[in-house]
Amino acid sequence: MKKTIIFGTLFLTMLSCGSDEKKEAKKPKATVILPLIKAAKAEKTSFTHKISIQGNVESSQDILLNSEMSGMIKEVKIAAGDKVSMGQVLLVMDASILSANISELETQLEFAIYLLDKQVELFNQNLGSEFDKKSAENQVNSLTAKLNTLNIQKSKMMVTAPFDGTIDQVFAKRGQLASPQMPLMRLVNTDDTEVIASVSEKHFKNIKKGTLIKVSFPNYDLDPIMTKVSSIGSYIEPTNRTFSLRSKVHNTMGLMPNMLAELEITDFKVDSGLVVPSRSILKNSNNKDYLWVLLPVSDKTYNVKQVFISKLKMYDGKALIEENEEIPNGSLIIEGGARGITNKDLVRIK
Repeated sequence: MKKTIIFGTLFLTMLSCGSDEKKEAKKPKATVILPLIKAAKAEKTSFTHKISIQGNVESSQDILLNSEMSGMIKEVKIAAGDKVSMGQVLLVMDASILSANISELETQLEFAIYLLDKQVELFNQNLGSEFDKKSAENQVNSLTAKLNTLNIQKSKMMVTAPFDGTIDQVFAKRGQLASPQMPLMRLVNTDDTEVIASVSEKHFKNIKKGTLIKVSFPNYDLDPIMTKVSSIGSYIEPTNRTFSLRSKVHNTMGLMPNMLAELEITDFKVDSGLVVPSRSILKNSNNKDYLWVLLPVSDKTYNVKQVFISKLKMYDGKALIEENEEIPNGSLIIEGGARGITNKDLVRIK
């Protein structure tokens, strides 16, 4: 009886073990999931680096007009918005006192000339002295000079336009007392304007006269314009370490002085260099730049290799690096998804 029970127990145990082995045999083998990355190419191509700075539109013919003489304003001949020509009379001041003085001097000068003629006749007839003749000549010359001075002063009682332009503002009013210290009006000529900007001194060696500039106007619905640097400042401002840059712009767009401008300047350009996406460049714990270069293992898998590089310039999502034997033209590199990857890991391209 005991032998029968033991035998049954062993048989059931063997059946149970056989069933477990079948279950284990049915389980699928575990597969290795390779990291999925985004790849890009390191290519030899042209590279351009640009800087963006803010500037202002200015005009050399943007002035406040003042009178050279003091006087009561008699007539204002223009209004804001009027276009004027060089030499046009803009404002007239009361010159009645000067006119009266001029009339008095003209009478005195007429009599002095008469006396001079008589003294010359007497001198030629040996009836008059040379002293009398010289005194008469001096009187005529003195009165002529005084008359010229008064005529010049009278001409200063009118304010004229020094150049063609547009009257932007008029401050003077009829009946007001004008003085040389008081601005009367603003005259602006916007036919020829220039863009002026302050540039950091670190860019001084890369910006020259003739450097191309793209000028845009962010606050206005105006198309960007292409121009060139017309002059470079020869002085570094000590307060902000900048130098001035000027670019002449022929105004066909209605530009006004003090308009905000944005300048995009090409300060570096190479026709052929090794260029990679800037986001593919990583740094190690020693702050050294490197790339993950992909080495093909099969059609779908790649080994990764860490290659240290020297970064030259970065702009607009691209980076120019020194040529490297380990990164030939057209090499695949990791652009995204490199977190947690180590040297010689196997990866797949997304």
